[in-house]
Amino acid sequence: MATISIGDYDFKPADRVENYGGDINIYCCWEHHLLIPCPAAYRLPPDIPLIDFLETMFRPDHQHHPDYARLNYHNLIWTLDGKSWQPKLAASLREGGVVHMSYLSFRAPGLDGFNGHGV
Repeated sequence: MATISIGDYDFKPADRVENYGGDINIYCCWEHHLLIPCPAAYRLPPDIPLIDFLETMFRPDHQHHPDYARLNYHNLIWTLDGKSWQPKLAASLREGGVVHMSYLSFRAPGLDGFNGHGV
């Protein structure tokens, strides 16, 4: 079905990096663990080490999942903006190539969600 524009959409988006005071906004998703059904958004300083992000921000959002206790950050299979990514946990997001509005996702081998159902 065709749509017709009823106005002019020429405007500056509000989520531009210059509106974040030096921080960046990223999205992160633990694949096959959809108790949180969509990627979570995080506002972060770009120099935060990945491991610090995982421990201080990601963990509180996901630790209620039954698989979390078995999650090993060193065995994750990552993607960054849809491409395979091999981050160093001690490196900063900036050093890992993560920029404003990046989308990070990971799979945890052997952990396939609640009772193996991807939830």
